[in-house]
Amino acid sequence: MHSKKIRIIVTALVPKSASHKGKTGGLVRLAEILKRLDGPNDVETVLISSDGSYSDYFRENNIPIKFRSVKSSLRFKSLIGLCVKSMLILIKSFFVLKLDILENGGKKVIVYSTSDLFWETIPAFFLKTRKKDIEWIQVIHHIYPNWKKRPGSKIVNFFGYYLQRFSFRLIKKKADKLIVLNGIVKNDLEKMGFQDNKIFVSANGLDFPFFENIKKSAAAYDGVFLGRLSQSKGIADLFEIWKNVCRSLPNAKLAIIGGGDRETIGFLSKKIKNYGLEKNIDLPGFLEDEEAHPILKAGKVFLFPSHEEGWGIAIAEAMACALPVVSWDLPAYGEIFGSHIFQAKENDIDSFSKKVVELLKNDLKRKETGDRGKEFIKKYSWDNVAKKELEIFFSQG
Repeated sequence: MHSKKIRIIVTALVPKSASHKGKTGGLVRLAEILKRLDGPNDVETVLISSDGSYSDYFRENNIPIKFRSVKSSLRFKSLIGLCVKSMLILIKSFFVLKLDILENGGKKVIVYSTSDLFWETIPAFFLKTRKKDIEWIQVIHHIYPNWKKRPGSKIVNFFGYYLQRFSFRLIKKKADKLIVLNGIVKNDLEKMGFQDNKIFVSANGLDFPFFENIKKSAAAYDGVFLGRLSQSKGIADLFEIWKNVCRSLPNAKLAIIGGGDRETIGFLSKKIKNYGLEKNIDLPGFLEDEEAHPILKAGKVFLFPSHEEGWGIAIAEAMACALPVVSWDLPAYGEIFGSHIFQAKENDIDSFSKKVVELLKNDLKRKETGDRGKEFIKKYSWDNVAKKELEIFFSQG
């Protein structure tokens, strides 16, 4: 227990499109941490949000938190439109945040940005500029690769890359502490000129008892993918991989679970048809945890061909369900999961496919790998993450 009281101001100002479903990883991570802090008498949290579902999520999880809503009635679907909406939300949020800081009641005030998206870093930057005694803590999940090499729309990737670099400039100037999820990101940030003593390496966690109590779904798939349906998650790779798998195992079935906009769902449906995999791939779409995780637990192999990850919480969830995991050989995975997952050289479709087929054909190897992974992943508990995070809150930097 810490005797010093703190107020945490959290910005969650993502201007969502109508098709967006689910919670951001940063908000889920924060919720799990807040559940385990010292309690409402020691830590008071205020969530400044542009999305009402976030407040619902915290209430459903019985997390004591105050809410300040910052909304815009404008509705946009295009990237430019969303950026316009985000700027309007930012302007309104500044005044709401300023009011909350003035009401701090003598507590230590932390402005906590759960991601480095510019609509979350800009309010923190200006508040820190105006009020130097507050502490700005910034979470950075991963660093975008060069936009020219990143899978997906080049226009979206261009803006994403340079907006993150813009956020980094603000963070470098004013943030007091940075929380990163692996040592590789820490090293890369240091090369970009960030101060070593401001960067703290933490992790993500897992509610292992929750996964222990999940009952298997009646629908058992040979392969399962669970994640956001975006190009960076490698969804386009899944079709080539599964086509190869079906050459060896014609009846093999894959479930691709995740939320995406109409354009993405249309792209996936077209790919399934073009590859002749209508009988081999199901698209359940976005599913809540109570629907998705039973399918995960009933599966045989977890496929995760994501091209960029800061940690890999979907992999951890699969391991908690005793599923062997096949992924690309991203650098972060070696640090986090070691030899407990199977990694193929990035973009080597044949190698990835062969590893999946080998596991599907070898029941003993699949079970032994799944059991070892399940035991290993227990070390990543949210209790440990919350303890580490609280130490960062009170550290001198």
